[in-house]
Amino acid sequence: MFNAPRLAQRYGTSPINGLGTSFVDENPLTVSIYDDPWSSVPSPSPPPVNTAASAFSSVMADAAVPEVYHMAFAAVDTTNSGEVSVNALSRVLATSLLPAATIDRIVNLVSSKPRVSKHELFVALALVALAQSGKDISIEQVAALGTENNLPIPTLNLETLQPSSSAFGTPYSPYRQNTIRPSAPNYPAEDPWNIPRYGGIMGNPSDFNPPRSAPTVNGTSSTLSGTGLPKEWWKKQETTSVTILGQQGHLLNRHTVYEITTDRGPPVHRRYSEFAFLWDCLVRRYPFRLLAVLPPKRIQPDAAFLEQRRKGLARFLSSVINHPVIKEDGLFATFLTEPSFEIWRKNNTVALDEESSSKRVDRIEEMSIPSDLEEKLAVVRGKINPLIEQWQKICVLAERIIKRRESAAADLARLTNVLRVVVEVNERCWRGDDCEFCDGVRRGVGRIAEHTQQQSDLLEHRTHALLRSTLESLKSQRDLYISMRDLFIRHDRLTTDNVERLKKRVESNSMKLEGIKAAQKDGWQEDADRVVILIEKDQATIASLMNRRVFIRACMWHELRVVLHNRENALLSKLAQTLAREEQAFADSILANWVSLGNLVDEMPFE
Repeated sequence: MFNAPRLAQRYGTSPINGLGTSFVDENPLTVSIYDDPWSSVPSPSPPPVNTAASAFSSVMADAAVPEVYHMAFAAVDTTNSGEVSVNALSRVLATSLLPAATIDRIVNLVSSKPRVSKHELFVALALVALAQSGKDISIEQVAALGTENNLPIPTLNLETLQPSSSAFGTPYSPYRQNTIRPSAPNYPAEDPWNIPRYGGIMGNPSDFNPPRSAPTVNGTSSTLSGTGLPKEWWKKQETTSVTILGQQGHLLNRHTVYEITTDRGPPVHRRYSEFAFLWDCLVRRYPFRLLAVLPPKRIQPDAAFLEQRRKGLARFLSSVINHPVIKEDGLFATFLTEPSFEIWRKNNTVALDEESSSKRVDRIEEMSIPSDLEEKLAVVRGKINPLIEQWQKICVLAERIIKRRESAAADLARLTNVLRVVVEVNERCWRGDDCEFCDGVRRGVGRIAEHTQQQSDLLEHRTHALLRSTLESLKSQRDLYISMRDLFIRHDRLTTDNVERLKKRVESNSMKLEGIKAAQKDGWQEDADRVVILIEKDQATIASLMNRRVFIRACMWHELRVVLHNRENALLSKLAQTLAREEQAFADSILANWVSLGNLVDEMPFE
């Protein structure tokens, strides 16, 4: 998020983010080569580089193209334009029943622009055939086969090809809407996340979902039945707000101050180093809990970096304040409520003891830990890195889409200004002030300007909402998996202990004690007492370490079952439903704007 993107390679293995490798030079996720289309000078000619069509034509060479290639292209090129969308390419590749990751890789290999040429689609089909036969999918391999006039034939089920959703017509007339449109659904305006912290979160036992019957292990269900959280907990999340107040301090000690607003008290001011101190304390106290990472620090940061860091700090606080265990931490409560955290730190000593040193797992809770916990954790370990990679892609793509909407809103605003200038310039007609023809057209252009302005406003407001809520929710989902990965790293590093060595030492001292008692030399009782003290000390340490082992298992089971499983699923469902509702309402507003314009411009004269 904070590093510049790497340059795409023409040939090579897949890069870290999986979005750069393509036969063509352009990364499919980069912006246009012309940064300012409103420049006063004419647009320059494109640089003399090979186009995608010519590049892929050379790959195909003069090879005979199998008939299935032409059939697949004709199935999606319904307008005979000679090119299709990336969406159409993806739908064709989906009929091969290859894994989604393989299809995604092929699409990224052959597509660099929103449209795909016939030769690009042919190369994609050749890559599909290679993947179906278990061979390496590479442009070089296809080029070699093309040179040999031996292009592979893919297995496609074109009869199941799904039509694009864009092919469906709109039920509204393109000019006039004579019927009364139903109003948009009246969705609740309040934010379902904005519930006071003490608004009955705990409830009573009836608030919890009852577990379903399943085979038991160690006296409890071996499945993830039940949430372990109150009913509809996703509606009772605490909210946090982080804003930038500006720079403070002297020249050599300049720092950014953030204002934190929560439901726990009045706003407080914090600097980044205090966030870092809090995170360091929490990770020491709760090493076996899911703890979100902090955004990085940078010397002389620019405004864009500070804004990204502000959002990262807000996601960190939101994660901690809604964690079932960490949210009750005393230091965290002080961080959110103490007016001056710096003065509080000077007057108080912060304990960094591990959570297991003051908590114990009772027998019932220990019996609830499934015996196959390691197998369950191994499943998560195996998919955590691919999930991080894919969610990072989702965040990058979503941000690009939102930025394009933002650019469209700006262009519509410019178009509005241009249309208004046109109206002013055409204020007088050469025929005189009473030309009804010019007046009618000029009024129509003015109404177009009004509606392009409305369109720009709608796009701008929607873009801001997507940046504030949707994109941050997507990044929170990514951060959740990063937190789980870091938890596994801490688990592997901190779970080692010396129990086995202590057991051997207790056994050795026990044999030594028996020898002392058997020999009964002068002063043997003092020697025996000294050995007994050593044995008891080691036994107490062993008992403490064994309790820690149980506590770690209980923590890992809790974080897996209660925190990770619930948040990665329930919050994603909530995000999808909210996004669908908001996009529908946005689309209704856009449609209403254009229908209104259509009704108005019908009055524009033709003579």
